[in-house]
Amino acid sequence: MPLIRHDGKLRGSWGLFLVPMNLLFGMTLSYRLRTGEVIHDLFYWVMISIMVADLLLDLASTRKHRMAVVKDWKSVFGLYLRGWMVPDILAAIPFEYLADVFHWESEWTLLLRVLPLSKTFKVSTVLDDLQTHLQMPGALMKLISLGYWGLQAIHAFSLGWWWVGGSPEEMETTPAKTGWVMEGGQLVQKTISEAEVRKFTNPEIYLRSVYWTVTTMTTIGYGDYSPSKDNNRQIIFTIIAQITGVSFYGFVVGNIPVLIANANAARAAFDSRNEVIGEFMRVKQLPVAMQDRVRDYYQYLWESRKGVSDSQVLGSLPHALSVDVLVFLNQEILQKVEFFKGVKEIFIREVVGMLTTETFIPGDYIIREGEFGTCMYFLTNGAVEVIVNGNTVAQLGTGSPFGEMALVSGDKRNASIRATAYCDMYVLERAGFDQLRSRYEDFDKNVVQITEQRAAANKKAQEARELAAKAAAEAKPEGNA
Repeated sequence: MPLIRHDGKLRGSWGLFLVPMNLLFGMTLSYRLRTGEVIHDLFYWVMISIMVADLLLDLASTRKHRMAVVKDWKSVFGLYLRGWMVPDILAAIPFEYLADVFHWESEWTLLLRVLPLSKTFKVSTVLDDLQTHLQMPGALMKLISLGYWGLQAIHAFSLGWWWVGGSPEEMETTPAKTGWVMEGGQLVQKTISEAEVRKFTNPEIYLRSVYWTVTTMTTIGYGDYSPSKDNNRQIIFTIIAQITGVSFYGFVVGNIPVLIANANAARAAFDSRNEVIGEFMRVKQLPVAMQDRVRDYYQYLWESRKGVSDSQVLGSLPHALSVDVLVFLNQEILQKVEFFKGVKEIFIREVVGMLTTETFIPGDYIIREGEFGTCMYFLTNGAVEVIVNGNTVAQLGTGSPFGEMALVSGDKRNASIRATAYCDMYVLERAGFDQLRSRYEDFDKNVVQITEQRAAANKKAQEARELAAKAAAEAKPEGNA
């Protein structure tokens, strides 16, 4: 039975689902531990089912270990056992249900109910995997992680404040009424009506604990909920909460600007380069229209590539990996070139290694009719029009090759090619093309054969145009008559 890919869509989707479920599981379990509630409701069994599913999914998934993908079940089991298997198993066992059914009342029972909370710490690993699956910016993932642990900290301190007795369990809604009455010939003050007291439910006590935690950790509190002056546990707990809050606040204030800067690092570099280019154009006093074209070009680069060029990325990769990427990006378009049909993969790999990239903006002439050709083009994105004698005769879109005949015949270009949109191109120079012909005899024969066929077809088409022109010239006097 094949294992599930660790980097597949299923694992990515499950990670997105597991993070909030893990948070909810940990908060609910710890809340019920504090209240002493033992509830085997639908929610409880759904959470247990999710924990079991996570355990089974981890057992059935490949793993990446030291840059190698582990695919055999035995090795996967060993890696999982050394990782999060024990916390996952503890979270998947329904200790609450077992303790209630078998009437476990020893101190060990409480420990068994607490151990599943270790599952909450697995989220750090899940978030790291999600960053890889979803290709999320590291800064964004750090903010999500910060939010997760912030909620966990607020929840933990809220339960702690409740545990030390800091959160009130009842509130006097109507004070007791007293009055003076005559008793034994003396005026005595007595209670006329007892005070009305409202007892808070567990969720209400927890809500007030959360309120105390947030106000204490983010500020110094408002004074409406404060530690009892004669309760050392509450005072010590408040000090710990305040120190934690200050530390957390300092961490957030100190790191969020850095996270935001890192998240927009590419944009900052792009804006900096735009300032340099703008200054250059002002110093050189370029025409306004030309300045607009330059700005439009760089804006296109940002919108289409986020300021990162293909050569910048591919140049940083090992040669073999760079060629693999280029083959993936260009194999389909290369197969559309008649010269390259039926060639072997080794030939394609050599071709892509010779390609360079160019970008054209709308209105640019990529090829001009009458010029000598020195390269051919592969349109990877955009649209162009074919112009002959000033007339548009065809439109070409993404995936179209053009200009190859000039590499073979050495003649002048017989048409102009003009960009009608922003165009990204791969370019093959004549020197590279000739090198391929000299190295691959079958390819050279194919080029010669296709060239002869096209020459014959062009000659036939030319003769047909001449006959049509001659016929039109002969018919003209008759029409005038």
